Amino acid sequence: MYEITTELDNLNEEVIGHMNSWVDMLGGGEIGRLVGAALVLLVFFIFKRVLVRGALAILRRIAQQRSESMMGNVLDAFALPLQALFMLLGVYFATEVLTLPEEIDAFAVEAISVAAGFCVFWALFRAVEPLGVSLNRLVGRFGAGLGDDLRQFFIRGVKTLIVVIGGVIILENWGIDVSAFLGGLGLAGMAVALAAKDSVANIFGGLTIFADNLYKRGDWIETPHFEGTVEVVGLRATKVRTFAKALVTMPNAQIVDSPVINWSRMTHRRIKMVIGLEYRTTAKQMEAIVDKLRDFLKNDEDVAQTDVAQMVHLSDFGASSINIDLYYFTKTTDWVTWRDIRNRHIIAFKRIVEEEDAAFAFPSQSLYVESMPEIINSPKDDQRSERKIG
Repeated sequence: MYEITTELDNLNEEVIGHMNSWVDMLGGGEIGRLVGAALVLLVFFIFKRVLVRGALAILRRIAQQRSESMMGNVLDAFALPLQALFMLLGVYFATEVLTLPEEIDAFAVEAISVAAGFCVFWALFRAVEPLGVSLNRLVGRFGAGLGDDLRQFFIRGVKTLIVVIGGVIILENWGIDVSAFLGGLGLAGMAVALAAKDSVANIFGGLTIFADNLYKRGDWIETPHFEGTVEVVGLRATKVRTFAKALVTMPNAQIVDSPVINWSRMTHRRIKMVIGLEYRTTAKQMEAIVDKLRDFLKNDEDVAQTDVAQMVHLSDFGASSINIDLYYFTKTTDWVTWRDIRNRHIIAFKRIVEEEDAAFAFPSQSLYVESMPEIINSPKDDQRSERKIG
């Protein structure tokens, strides 16, 4: 590292020496140096244009030919910082050509070095998002929605880290003792940790959601606190749109500590229903109805036939009906399609029962009265009645 720095210093002195020789050829003096500084700025401005429209354009074209869109996006991100860095380099050599007072020259060099450092971190900051595209394959195994959330979390974290490191380095270049400030933060770290323990728990909860792939954006989930569709899986909290169209924001720590049902992970959707037949239905009719119901479900293309249960049985003698219990699954998990299938099946089941000259029972009660008390009119009641009539 020391050898590289020495070589750069030697190159810098050699370039400045050549520039001063060219200025002396122009006649020297203040006017000659002003003209030389203007020519230096013009040369670097032309180099900047050549860099953007020439070298970067060629590299971008090569990346497109090789179907490396990420590299092309990174080059686009580097374009503006590189242009600014070239112009800063031109300003530096222009100031070296001019005969400025030592204080002004030292301040200008310091300002240029800080601005150059800013350009470097600016380029890294702009390149984070294009580089995040390269995470598609890595985070793709978490699913499209969760992978996108994880990628955004990575991008925000790296950008924050670049800003912090860049700010510390720039402040150090300005002569500000950042280490003392960081040491003070270390003393207050315990108090901050105690105050932010809930936030830390939520962050670890978010990492648990990402690692275990509990759910992703767009999933239908249910917890003891809410039920709805996930809209945002953040580092601190998850936002869920309930079926009443209200937005619920729940800290990740509470979600991780609660049972979570992910209905979007259903392989099939279940249908449960009970058909109540009248008690006057004969045994032969019931056997025929059960057989026809089983045949209907076995031959229906929307009903799952493997890996799930499919049951049609007479279940019990109800209060006012003999009940047939149906338990089966559809192939689709889409809610609207499932409702259409259920609607079609109810009509088909009604038709099967009617074909066997049976009928559905409805809740009813029979009241048997063994005897009625005799009503005896007393003479006083008759007199009272007569007075009322009169």
